[in-house]
Amino acid sequence: MPEAVQQQDPPESAEPRRPQRRRLRALLALFGGAAAGYLLVLQLTSPNNNPLAPLARARPEWVALALLCALGGLVAATMSYAGFVPERLDPWRTFLLQVAGGFANVVTPVGLGGLAISTRFLQRIGISPGQAVSSIGVAQAVGLVLHLLLTGVFGYLTTVHYRASTTHVSPLLVDLVLAVLAAAVLLTLVAVAVPRLRRWLAGRVAPLLSGVLPRLRDLLHQPGKLAVGVSGQLLVSLAASSCLYCCVLALGRHPGFAAVALATLVGGALGSAVPTPGGIGGVEVVLAGALAQTAGLSYDTALVAVLLYRLLTLWLPVLPGWLAFVWLQRHERL
Repeated sequence: MPEAVQQQDPPESAEPRRPQRRRLRALLALFGGAAAGYLLVLQLTSPNNNPLAPLARARPEWVALALLCALGGLVAATMSYAGFVPERLDPWRTFLLQVAGGFANVVTPVGLGGLAISTRFLQRIGISPGQAVSSIGVAQAVGLVLHLLLTGVFGYLTTVHYRASTTHVSPLLVDLVLAVLAAAVLLTLVAVAVPRLRRWLAGRVAPLLSGVLPRLRDLLHQPGKLAVGVSGQLLVSLAASSCLYCCVLALGRHPGFAAVALATLVGGALGSAVPTPGGIGGVEVVLAGALAQTAGLSYDTALVAVLLYRLLTLWLPVLPGWLAFVWLQRHERL
């Protein structure tokens, strides 16, 4: 009697590959859609026949320096992430996590993917979910404070520059930022001075800080780590501003660094509030408008500079980010 032929099961690796292929196809579709949208916006806003002509004439040395600034932003993000976690983290894997975050943020809205894998990474090394979320919360809270401080500093420097220069550019965005900051300070003082408002505010904020404050106290016993985290947060903002500044210089324009930094801080934050993957669409429009206001550029020039900036900081890191994401998954770090 002939022996029954045993059917071989399909290899176990075939199933995991299918989701990865679907992700890759979705990513390529996102690339194509974004490229078509960018070209349409350029055609509608640029008076030139070829809206990409300024990019073809861009000075390569400034583009290369902008790329280095974008890479420096990943290093700074690694410093910030490791600095606000009291436990010791592997530097190389932490850097790969930041690279993977670039991919995760493109395929999820409003940076949720980056926050999710950052929390998952800490849980994988044995940190409890509550402590992991608290560490991310500390970094976000400190980052918000530093972001507001830098916005005020560069807003003031931009105002001083415009008053001292002979140009007739109206710094509307600068006045608006300073007015908003002054209003925020005034409202904070009023909330602290009025007992009823103070109790209401404490009741709303206390639950949010219940896990953050103990984590922050742990960091205060490690001043070296805290200094690395704060320095990383500052360098993240400065690296992004420097990258956009180099993109503007690559197009042959020479605005003040403070004006470009102010546009990056304000325009990037407002544009990222748009609920699209990576803030696509919102960041480009808002950041280009802010850059045109603060740096005295035409809108089409500002838009081309912003698109070059987004190419270096958002789109080029996507493929390395996907590879880093897959590597971290295979080594059970995500």
